[in-house]
Amino acid sequence: MTRSAPVPAPAVREMDIDGEVTLFHEPTQTALVLNETAGDVWRLVDGERTADDIVRLLASSYGAGPDDVRGGVEAALAQLAAHHVVDLPSPG
Repeated sequence: MTRSAPVPAPAVREMDIDGEVTLFHEPTQTALVLNETAGDVWRLVDGERTADDIVRLLASSYGAGPDDVRGGVEAALAQLAAHHVVDLPSPG
């Protein structure tokens, strides 16, 4: 069975520092300060919502079309995964 929704990595701690979302990945001892869009994406990553769900929610929130926000959501998810704070769905 493949997972269809991104999931926060279990070893990540979220902190609010000066109004910005900062993620701390304990195994690598690294911190990641998120920009506003990445912070919005992070807040919606719950293991239940798919990337398409996140796109739809943010498009509605921003008053934009899904195609207008899809690239930013996909880029944010890719960066979060590259920093080991989000596990992306298995292909297939």
